[in-house]
Amino acid sequence: MFAVWHWLLQVTGTANESGKWYAWWSGFGADLEEFGIVVVIAGVYKRHKCQSCWRPALKGGLGRVAGTHYETCHKHTNKDVHDALKEQHRIRHPEMHEHLKGESA
Repeated sequence: MFAVWHWLLQVTGTANESGKWYAWWSGFGADLEEFGIVVVIAGVYKRHKCQSCWRPALKGGLGRVAGTHYETCHKHTNKDVHDALKEQHRIRHPEMHEHLKGESA
């Protein structure tokens, strides 16, 4: 067990004579910021990705699917794709469409 603990201290940089926090922040701890940047970039991409493909939907409001929170890229801004996405949204998020059931009757 001691060998594993010693290895962990060496890898994270906290087994340094200059002080464990100095070694931590100048070594392993500095990678936390880089990991955070990757996570933010992935989150922004996922939020602004076309609902139908891998392309980013960066055209502003041009690709919004009416009645949903979905966005599409310039290749998928046609009526057929939007109708299919509306149906998909109705199936995945029925609680958002409950208020429309009373109006159709």
